[in-house]
Amino acid sequence: MEVTREVGRRVSTFDAYIKPILHTRTNLRVIKYAQVDKIIFTGKSATGVVYTRHGHIMQAHASKEVIISTGTFGTPFLLFKSGIAPLGLLDKTNIPPVALLPVGMNLQDHPGFVVGPFAVNDRTYFSNVLDNFTSEVFEKYITSQKELIISNIGVDGQGFLVSQVAKKREESDWPDIFIDIVRPYYNIYKDNVANQFLVAIYVGRPEYKKSYRGSLTLDINAYRRGVTNIEQLLRIDYKFLQNKLDYSVLLEAKDAVLKIMSTKSFKKIGATLQPMPICSKEHPFNSYDYWRCVMEVTGTNGWHSCGTCRMGHGPSDKDAVVDSKLRVIGLQRLRVVDASIMPQITNINICAAVVAIAEKACEIILKQHATPFTPI
Repeated sequence: MEVTREVGRRVSTFDAYIKPILHTRTNLRVIKYAQVDKIIFTGKSATGVVYTRHGHIMQAHASKEVIISTGTFGTPFLLFKSGIAPLGLLDKTNIPPVALLPVGMNLQDHPGFVVGPFAVNDRTYFSNVLDNFTSEVFEKYITSQKELIISNIGVDGQGFLVSQVAKKREESDWPDIFIDIVRPYYNIYKDNVANQFLVAIYVGRPEYKKSYRGSLTLDINAYRRGVTNIEQLLRIDYKFLQNKLDYSVLLEAKDAVLKIMSTKSFKKIGATLQPMPICSKEHPFNSYDYWRCVMEVTGTNGWHSCGTCRMGHGPSDKDAVVDSKLRVIGLQRLRVVDASIMPQITNINICAAVVAIAEKACEIILKQHATPFTPI
């Protein structure tokens, strides 16, 4: 699997882009332990932000513009608190409206569920932190500058498939299913976790019709009670599996996984599907109703949430929050640069796409604010 790592260690965007220049750029200052609370406006122009650090409320002022990069959930939340929201959302709050925009709409992710567990009689083919994570290994991991064989968040393999739905759309060269073979981190099956693995399956291209897209809104009652925690204030509705096509793609993916588990390679390690107790008690094992139950119990997303501040063509695009240069529509000196601006989710992990968005934003910003060269 391709992951963002170097010498066996995870490399975040902070590690790759900021850390190397953190103490060498005079025009860069990183303030740690700070939480942005709202954007400061003068009329329709963003001039800075209010933030809290160590319990103290502070302000940071911008000489050129304010760039928001707080993520698919954090960015809408910040915009809500700053007076940028859909019509009617802030009516019963004390937040003065600044702009009416469809913030929080268009929420997307990859719907999925877990097939398994599969019991094995030979676990040497799978990474196992519990077996290998000794004090000696940890010391070697910390001190060694050489590549070590480590697990990528417990994912031992990944595959991509094309569903019958995609083939009917003449998209046979564009996978719309992805599967992860993973090790269970906690025991939801009340059996020996070390001798099991799971297969997580996802719809790579969920149906994109407007009525099937999710939303993110503010819990007004909680806000009026004084709640400040983002997890308690946001109402999230993915609207997963609202149409039959996504549902049929997942069932097809499940059948493909069971077929893969019947191959010689997996038979060699004794891979055997085990019943999920909560579902097998109510439905015949491996029946249609059984899998409906499994889907409901283990239903998840791909951790690829995006789209809540959708990019569009400009003021004429009623579904857009930012324009093609990532500027918040109808406002000045305010830009959004994160996964929230994606109009439509990619068919796999959004990490590379988000980095590309940031790179493009840098190009746009540098071009706009570049100081003209004056020959001597």
